[in-house]
Amino acid sequence: MKCPSCHQELTLKSAGGLKVFACREGCGGLWFGHYEVQKLQGQYIGAGERLLDVPRAEGVRFFRNVEAICPHCTTSLLLRHFFSKEIGVEVFQCPKCGGFWLDCGELAGIKSRFDTEERRKQVAASYFEIIFAGRIAKMNLLIEDVLKAARSIVKIFLFVCPVKYLSGNRFLKKEYFSDLNVPK
Repeated sequence: MKCPSCHQELTLKSAGGLKVFACREGCGGLWFGHYEVQKLQGQYIGAGERLLDVPRAEGVRFFRNVEAICPHCTTSLLLRHFFSKEIGVEVFQCPKCGGFWLDCGELAGIKSRFDTEERRKQVAASYFEIIFAGRIAKMNLLIEDVLKAARSIVKIFLFVCPVKYLSGNRFLKKEYFSDLNVPK
């Protein structure tokens, strides 16, 4: 499969019992196939943290064109749910196969860019404020398909995010987390 962002060959990577495709040495994006997204049900938050360690090439910009092709179907255009230049994040979904493309941008670099765990937690809290309150909350959650996609996006982010960045985060109390295993 080819990366829909920078067209590199995607590499299979396992974490937390899931198999996703990663754009190693390219943009660092991740492809979660439909069946892997379904497996997120009941997964522990942070179980896929090692997916953030995908090596990225310097200077590779992630996709900003609205005509990204699904890496699985190869014929369907991906639908962009949201993006943020501020934190370098993009989330796309294939309407045909149901897979998700995620470029988690700043989240992947928090460990390496900040010296203290406290600072990492602060930056992660700001990141999730933008993702959850600024993007997902503004999706039309009254439409069943959009609500389902929003829940999948939340699960993907929480699967890849180190749990230590989320402890005490107010978003973990929201209703979209009712079916996730939150470690104490």
